[in-house]
Amino acid sequence: MASLFSWITLFVLFCSVSSELILEEGYTVTTVIDGHKLNINPHSVLARPGSSDLLLLDFSNSHLYTVSFPLSNESEVKRISSEEKLGYRDGKLGLARFNKPRSFAVDGKGNVYVADRGNHVIRKISTSGTVSTIAGGLSKAIGKKDGPAQNATFADDFELAVVAERCILLVVDHGSQSVRLIDLKPEDCTTTSPSAQIFGLGAVTVWTLGLGLSCFLGLFVGILVRPYIIPHTGRLHPHQIQQEREALPDQFGETSSDTLLWHQKRNC
Repeated sequence: MASLFSWITLFVLFCSVSSELILEEGYTVTTVIDGHKLNINPHSVLARPGSSDLLLLDFSNSHLYTVSFPLSNESEVKRISSEEKLGYRDGKLGLARFNKPRSFAVDGKGNVYVADRGNHVIRKISTSGTVSTIAGGLSKAIGKKDGPAQNATFADDFELAVVAERCILLVVDHGSQSVRLIDLKPEDCTTTSPSAQIFGLGAVTVWTLGLGLSCFLGLFVGILVRPYIIPHTGRLHPHQIQQEREALPDQFGETSSDTLLWHQKRNC
């Protein structure tokens, strides 16, 4: 009896789960990077603004790679960090060393922030390819200390996220069960979108083009309406001058029309 009750319970659970499942078709899964063949362990990927490559973080070997688009099994995977493994070294990206980097994030300018878990610090890779430490560089200890970024401490398990609209870097500190916030520099939050170009460096060009266009339109409209404006400027056309002369009286007080009428009567 108990066995029958168990089967009924499982059947009811199966039916309830199946009734809540919604399968949407039209998607395909494709393996584009095989870590076994490349001897790497992909942990996180990131699309960098303005770059034609994808950034890949190898947590196990503490390396950073770029992967060329379009992504496929033939995509070129290129190591961009030092060939040495675990370590801590700033400077040029090709010589920089990391220690079990956990995750990374990118700001509006294209700078990459790396959660260097093994070193308990946050590193920054600038758009020019220079690696620097922005938080946790002085203490190098495990903990949860706020304050100036260089004196701050972090747990041995944390991840990063950038909120570009707010110009902030969020630290999800799993070890201390908290979310920390770092204000980024204003110059690291600029974007190169078309609207930013129009209202930024391209403003002078836009205003110059607009002024030139308005002058051209004004000249074009002036040429079109000129024939309709000249007759009202006070200048008389030859036909108008002749009519005025005929209407003027001569020395006897007679107009040209009166003289013509007198000559017609005389001929009769």
